[in-house]
Amino acid sequence: MIKSILIGTIAAISVASTTWAADTAYTAMKTASASLGKDAHTRVLEVSGQDGRPQPGIWKVTIENSGDRGGVLELEVQKGRVVGKRVPIARPSGARLNLRVIQLDSDGVFSIADNEAVRAGLSYDRLNYTLGSANQAGLPTWSVELYDGPSVRVATLKIAADNALVLERSPELSTSENDRRASRWSKPGEQVKSIPDGFHRFGIFTRSTAFKLKNWSTGYGWTDERNPDAPKN
Repeated sequence: MIKSILIGTIAAISVASTTWAADTAYTAMKTASASLGKDAHTRVLEVSGQDGRPQPGIWKVTIENSGDRGGVLELEVQKGRVVGKRVPIARPSGARLNLRVIQLDSDGVFSIADNEAVRAGLSYDRLNYTLGSANQAGLPTWSVELYDGPSVRVATLKIAADNALVLERSPELSTSENDRRASRWSKPGEQVKSIPDGFHRFGIFTRSTAFKLKNWSTGYGWTDERNPDAPKN
């Protein structure tokens, strides 16, 4: 779901709530900002979350805060509440996020990533999210990592947070399922890759020979073409 993140809205939102669904990056940013004062939303550097299924259980929001060592503070948000604060080891790269231009929340990011994975025939079971800016203009970009199993990263994506365009795909998402299936089989002259590949090669050879014999017996010549040109008299 795409939604606008308006600075005025973020500043006005109260942390108090009764029942919370899984936080999105949008709601986590509001919660963290509200806990530090009315202007904290203008000092957000990064929002990140791991093991999203589809949303992470905890979001980490990094905000510039002059009162802390290193000038930054990382707040952990869970179920609509700030549950932890710490000074991060390293300051995130890039400038403050330009919240005026952000149109894509993390639930929209999940939809895009899931569609990309389905299109590519890729299996995954969780996602890591990072919203940051790698430029001094503060233009926000989503970086997404798709994982399958305990530690296997299967693909990555970069998505513009202002217009939801996919900026970068890892090769796993750039290749279609048909291309991946074709890559499992060796070509004539190449070494056989596996036992199934051997059977696949044998099947191609058998079909090719059958068409050649059929065409030769009916006067079309020694060719494996399915619809050869009529023989010349």
